Amino acid sequence: MKVAFNRIKITPKDYIGKPMAGYARKDPCLGKLDDIHAHGVLININNGNNKHNLLLISVDILKLPLSIVEYIKKRLILKFKLLKPDDIFLHATHTHSSFDLTGEFYYPGGALAFIKGVMFGDNKNDKFIVWMTNRIVRMVSKLFEDLEPCTIAWKKESFNPDIVINRRWPTRNVLPDLGIIAFKKLEDSKLIGIIINYSCHPTTLSFKNNKLSADFPGRVISKIDDLTSGSIKAIYFNGPSGDLNPITTSGTNLEKIDKDITLSYDQLGTYKHTKKIGYTIGEEALKVAYSIPETDYSTFTEIDIYTRKLLIPQKDAKYYSSVWLSNKVKWIIKKYILFKIARFDYKFVNFPFFTVERKNLKNYGKTLVHFIKFTTSKGNTFGIITIPGELFEEIGKTLLSHAPTKMENTLVFQNSQDWIGYLFPLEMYIKEGGYEPFMCFSPLCGAYIENAAKKFLKEIKDKS
Repeated sequence: MKVAFNRIKITPKDYIGKPMAGYARKDPCLGKLDDIHAHGVLININNGNNKHNLLLISVDILKLPLSIVEYIKKRLILKFKLLKPDDIFLHATHTHSSFDLTGEFYYPGGALAFIKGVMFGDNKNDKFIVWMTNRIVRMVSKLFEDLEPCTIAWKKESFNPDIVINRRWPTRNVLPDLGIIAFKKLEDSKLIGIIINYSCHPTTLSFKNNKLSADFPGRVISKIDDLTSGSIKAIYFNGPSGDLNPITTSGTNLEKIDKDITLSYDQLGTYKHTKKIGYTIGEEALKVAYSIPETDYSTFTEIDIYTRKLLIPQKDAKYYSSVWLSNKVKWIIKKYILFKIARFDYKFVNFPFFTVERKNLKNYGKTLVHFIKFTTSKGNTFGIITIPGELFEEIGKTLLSHAPTKMENTLVFQNSQDWIGYLFPLEMYIKEGGYEPFMCFSPLCGAYIENAAKKFLKEIKDKS
């Protein structure tokens, strides 16, 4: 078993003036707080007949829709013949202070400009996407060169020293898992690098920020660099955090926030908060990695990758509640106006933000869910569930409880391989509504993906 870590800067020289994603800002990028990167880890198994390469890539971008993921994969497979499509996993850290790749945020000027971007959502940033992909290919080439024999171990702990809040339900006791997958050199047991998995929206910087930044995930990596003088590499993957926001200016009086929810939604965090949260997570991640006993380390004998392709119907739920009218108006506007005008078709658009399949005269959102199962030489197993959107906390916990490798041995990587929207519980949509339904391919995305993923995980469990 071998591993290699690497990263490459994807901040272009012409970053000033590029549209930024995540908020309906009035201005494009006006400066830089820190660089954005693509991070990669390559795991290689060459055990007799069992030969496998697993490539995990995390990019400091708001989202990577399926069309862009497929383009990057094709470029990688063309260059590296050992890689297969299911060996490659691309993740967007979801920083709200990086570039728009899909057109929604192209036009400056607020909410109406955002709607215009959705309606005429052909991407205006193809040049950057191609350049970024070239950089990723270069990074992966270095990964293959740097592979070295290693052992692996993992650990999870609940961690929230007043840095994360559930913006929908502020009084909930939010305890995200901090998951660590650690790799040591086979020859001298020194740490090579760590995979970090935590759950928090990268929105420490508010809509008033017009400067490029990887947000707190970037500061997590920089802190580990500082603490280890660059000797230990790190890569960050966001967990279920569709409704989990950083605590910047809201304070920690949860009862007060519950009475005035705007305190959570309208936080105007600064770069000081970005560094505080990132450094806090980075320090703890390193502590967790160092705390893993030597006896827990072993080598891989097998990696199994399972894929479930999904078609999500473009329809609304059947219900009636106090928010029914508000939700219905939003959905009707989106389905019968925005979707009719927007060109979600490869014939017209290079990189649409949803991949739509036409079937029986109806539109379906095409996406996929993965489960990666690792088996070590000691017979231990752990797994990674990849989800194509912003998974709400509640669904994330449900999927972990259905994992074939048990909750304590399983991580969830959201915004991986695709972005099809906010993935919220159907009950929340029916009772509360809100802006999340407007952002999704369908209000049913969360329910469909939750149910399909649970069934998928059960099938894997039954085969084991």
